[in-house]
Amino acid sequence: MTNLGAPARPKSRFFAASAALMAGLVLLSFLGTYFLPLATRGQDFSLLRHLHGLAFFAWIALYLVQTVLVNNGGLRLHRELGIAGVAIAGAMLPLGIWMAQAAGLERMARGNPQPFETSFYNLADILLFSLTFGGAIYAASRKIEWHRRLMFVAALNLLGPAISRLTPLLPLPFPWADMAPNVLADGLLIALAVHDRRRLGRVHPATLLAALVLIPFHAVEPLIVKSAWWNSLAPTLFGAG
Repeated sequence: MTNLGAPARPKSRFFAASAALMAGLVLLSFLGTYFLPLATRGQDFSLLRHLHGLAFFAWIALYLVQTVLVNNGGLRLHRELGIAGVAIAGAMLPLGIWMAQAAGLERMARGNPQPFETSFYNLADILLFSLTFGGAIYAASRKIEWHRRLMFVAALNLLGPAISRLTPLLPLPFPWADMAPNVLADGLLIALAVHDRRRLGRVHPATLLAALVLIPFHAVEPLIVKSAWWNSLAPTLFGAG
């Protein structure tokens, strides 16, 4: 029986705050590798890199706006802007794969013996983003708590690649150096689990599923990248075999 005299539980700011943290980390991570070279004309970037960056930055910025709208009760505008989010995400999948191919071909032209080795990270990140984003859209009108957490995980899959621009500064050996960006990003799943426990009294199934899939996968990902089977398959997969 509902206690009508009980005070309403205050809205959680977790998703808006974590989105702001993600957006800030993304901007910081690309400051030295994209924004400063762009501002100082220290490096020329291809049109593909600009389009790729624009789509990914636009999505993470929109995710921040969407979480703030939900937190402030702007659900109508939130739903309307959701169409833009779907459109941007739809462009991100081909742009992400195309960028991975182009980067691999650039490394091949420079004589790199394993030019598509790290392309596995690009492919895995964009596919995981697309799957979780698609699941979030499917759940939007059915299971709102699943929607919020799957959208959080979709954003999380963009955070690891951004952090990888900063982790070369850490003196870590293999595989820890390769593992660090995504594992650090996965740390936000722990924060989400704590939030779930406080708000729901349990860890939400979406949070638990994401942790059980992403953390082990990110732990073994560097071993896949270095494997003979991936490096023999990758050139053919990216049209360079």
